[in-house]
Amino acid sequence: MQKYSGAGNKFIIIDNLKNEISDREKKTVELCSSEDNNEIDGVIYVENSDNSDFKMNYYNRDGTGNALCGNGLRCTVKFINENKISDKTELKIEAVSEIFECIKLPDGRITVSFPPPEKVKTNFKLKVHFQEWWELLNCSYVDCGSPHIVVFIDEIEKPKVNNLEEVNIMEWGRNIRMHKDLMPEGANVNFVKEKSKDENEIEIRSYERGVEGETLACGTGALSSALIYFILRNQKDEVKVLTRSGEYLNVSFDIENRKLKKMYLTGNAVRI
Repeated sequence: MQKYSGAGNKFIIIDNLKNEISDREKKTVELCSSEDNNEIDGVIYVENSDNSDFKMNYYNRDGTGNALCGNGLRCTVKFINENKISDKTELKIEAVSEIFECIKLPDGRITVSFPPPEKVKTNFKLKVHFQEWWELLNCSYVDCGSPHIVVFIDEIEKPKVNNLEEVNIMEWGRNIRMHKDLMPEGANVNFVKEKSKDENEIEIRSYERGVEGETLACGTGALSSALIYFILRNQKDEVKVLTRSGEYLNVSFDIENRKLKKMYLTGNAVRI
């Protein structure tokens, strides 16, 4: 059992290749209830797979499973390499019944390829309550293995928001995450600020379901936010995403004949 961080997204990773842990939900809640693990966002169980090199079985800190974790995939590859479970620089990892191709780059970063999202919906309204006002908030939705709402902060009207520091992430994030129009599944929530149009750079804060709070980074949140930014505000096919941890994630797109074929998430993964 070791701890890893992917751009500030922190996990406990366990070698479960012998299937010694069967009640993963109970084990996850037990581990994340420890005072030493207050900053842990979830637990990853590295397991055998019938159709890939390994399986990443990810559980949020509240014990809910069957969720995709982009930063967790990079950390899983790093864990496998550093513990000499495999020395391959290219690995296929199974997660949520999909196969993800992962490549360790010469500079130590790891790139993970993702299929196109199952669903994308842009520019729809959710009636939300942010302080004393109700407003129809302009939102976009992406399901890239985990459901995400993307909100550009310059489109929040009440109250006016100038920067991400002014976002009441716990209250606003939960209000959207639990919105009746998104139930029963709910969604993760990403507040996005355009940092530099010339550099194709955005900054995000993410509220994650299952953690029920803000995380320092969210891989699928970065993918979703970058995709919506690409669709609605820019036509460059690589977006730099500044996460709450201060680390950058790079998101790029493989587009053929105006159709999205693959998405790529690149960033660091380190043992902590």
